[in-house]
Amino acid sequence: MQSVRFIVLMPACLILLAAGFRAAAAADFPAVAAEEQAVTSVPGEPNAPAVVLFKKGEFLMAGYGLTNGSLSSSLRVQVRLKILTKEGKSNGEIAIAHSDFERLRGFKGRTVLPDGRIIPVSADAKFLRKTSRSQKWFTTAVAFPSVQVGAILDYQYELWFDSIYYLDPWYFSEEVPVRYAEIVFKTPLDIKAQAWSRSSARVKIQRESQQHSTGYITRAWAENLPSVPDDPYGPPYTDLAAQMIMLPSAILNPDIHEPLLESWPKTCELIGKYYDQVRRRDGGVAKQAREIAGTGSPRQQAEALYRFIRDQIETEPFIGVVVGSDDALAKVLKDGKGDRAEKALLLQAMLKAVKIDSRLVWAADRTNGAIDTQLPNPAWFDTVLVLVELGGERIFLDPSDRALGFGYLRPGYEGNAALIHDVRKPEGIVLPETPFDQNLQRAEVDLALDEKGRLSGTGTLRLTGHHAWEKIGWQDDEAQTLEAWKKWLGERYRDFQISEVKAAEAADERRVTVTWSMAQREEEVLGDETSVVPSAPLGPLAQPFVQPASSRRSAVMFDYPDREEVELRLRWPEGWKIEGLPKAAAITNGAGALSTGVEMKEAERTMVYKRRVDITDKTLETSQEYEAVRSLFAEVEKNDAQALLLVHR
Repeated sequence: MQSVRFIVLMPACLILLAAGFRAAAAADFPAVAAEEQAVTSVPGEPNAPAVVLFKKGEFLMAGYGLTNGSLSSSLRVQVRLKILTKEGKSNGEIAIAHSDFERLRGFKGRTVLPDGRIIPVSADAKFLRKTSRSQKWFTTAVAFPSVQVGAILDYQYELWFDSIYYLDPWYFSEEVPVRYAEIVFKTPLDIKAQAWSRSSARVKIQRESQQHSTGYITRAWAENLPSVPDDPYGPPYTDLAAQMIMLPSAILNPDIHEPLLESWPKTCELIGKYYDQVRRRDGGVAKQAREIAGTGSPRQQAEALYRFIRDQIETEPFIGVVVGSDDALAKVLKDGKGDRAEKALLLQAMLKAVKIDSRLVWAADRTNGAIDTQLPNPAWFDTVLVLVELGGERIFLDPSDRALGFGYLRPGYEGNAALIHDVRKPEGIVLPETPFDQNLQRAEVDLALDEKGRLSGTGTLRLTGHHAWEKIGWQDDEAQTLEAWKKWLGERYRDFQISEVKAAEAADERRVTVTWSMAQREEEVLGDETSVVPSAPLGPLAQPFVQPASSRRSAVMFDYPDREEVELRLRWPEGWKIEGLPKAAAITNGAGALSTGVEMKEAERTMVYKRRVDITDKTLETSQEYEAVRSLFAEVEKNDAQALLLVHR
């Protein structure tokens, strides 16, 4: 959906293009071949729940081949899918994303039953979901009739938009195997385009191009594509799926040479023209900036301006680095809301008013897929940061998230490629990362056993770094926050009643502190013995990597590296003793470390249990690294399974 806003980036010369508006009437579905009816499984993936028999796309840039002067482009999609197992029946509902900019037209669908009967998708089988009311994004969901094992689902539709830019990839792959996929790009003679593709070693994308009197036709196809793996802690779908983009790079004809997205300087220049328009319509930003910034040091002024824009200007849901042709800083200030790019431009303008230099940075969330900086595609990036240098330190500011303190980034952006926006010499950079031990979860639990055999006490949970970011503002208000924490604790201490829950959030310090009281439920008190899971509330952990390395099809990607610490302090009365102390562990490998230990003072009837788990790297790519993290979690699971038992003598 990032590409829809590129309708504002149309150079004036594009109105001279001969473009057309073709009818949306779809052809009849091709006949189902006997060979397609006979398919019951997929070679290499015998348990596949479904298979895409073919998936075809045709993209007509600027009404390719027609001459009525429209700038509309269209993408026609045609898919045939077969249900192979009962589990595959879940593929009987599809969802199509569209918007006021990418308009959905001409949907047709049908179910072909194993006996050859054809049941069309009726109009009432489709329903609309509003993804974003303010941005007018929608999802049309379609439920196919009579879905059963052996059924074939056919559907086709078109997306229309008033732009030559379609910057999102065409995906050959799906979550199920694909026997054949192709995309045909048709571009007018006076538009130069650059083809880009990415696929795994198991998939070969073939390509051919031809020039005709009406323009260029580029056809790309791939056969026998495996399903995109959905491994635990695996990379995003967009990393693993075979894909292709056709990027408009220039307008070429005898009278016009207009660079478009042919290089990063030209891409920055194209979008930068609209940045300049937004900046010029500032509505007195400088005066307000000086009032907000005050008279402190440059850092204090920058912090004050950052907090104002972060907290007082609501972040609208549109993501991307482009701005609209009618956008203005004055409007952002007046309305008290702006999207990510607008808020970054406002922060930059306010910093300039107090004589603090800054630069814009285009950044991307790694969880949305890897980017290839060799292709000057602005749709790689989903947000705009502001880079300042204070006291010799580079500081990256993201005013779009109220949970972020000054100079902190969301975890998906850390360590990822980014681009400093510059119309002359853009600079590719890698964003800094928070060290793993600063992303901390630390639980301190103090329990005492009374003479009747009932445990009670208090606990404190301290979160820092990205763990804190995840829980800052995670509920709508304070009451809901406390209730959510109480529920979280109750799920981890099922034998206890949780009370007196308090929580303190500090976004600027990336810190969350939760405290509580706890008492064993009366019905759980046995009188002569009781047990404790010492790794709670952060454990016990279960092994997430059940596959051996030989079966793993993708790398391991954690949201971020981190450290977990648990410290349990336990006291008991005379006449009780501990049996079955947890065994100590000290393990370090290429993925991280596990450390557990017990300090016992029998004369004082006290014990302290300590547990620490480190995951030191965010991404593990080799089979050796996978085996290391699998081995580490196996040890954590084994250690966490140990309970601590107290018995009455």
